[in-house]
Amino acid sequence: MQKSPERFFGTISGDPIANYIFFFRHPDDVDDFVSDIDLALAGRFSEIEDPDHGTGLGNHWFAEITPTHFELWQEGHAKKLIPLEDWKEILLSWKECVE
Repeated sequence: MQKSPERFFGTISGDPIANYIFFFRHPDDVDDFVSDIDLALAGRFSEIEDPDHGTGLGNHWFAEITPTHFELWQEGHAKKLIPLEDWKEILLSWKECVE
């Protein structure tokens, strides 16, 4: 998932959104994710190659795009259902941090 581990260093803990988004350390990673969100928002969910965005993060993560929202669950925390437009805004804000 990380194209350049040198882009951003640090430790995140607490909120599952912060813990999850920290895995995206390069702007290109965020762009790939936003492209999938854009397909879902345009009603073209079936064109998303893989809506599972938890793969490779360990077995304590579940992260998936659905046609209407992004589901995020981290072991020990309640599942979060985030509307796609809100999740896109979160991703774009994070992209600004790693650029």
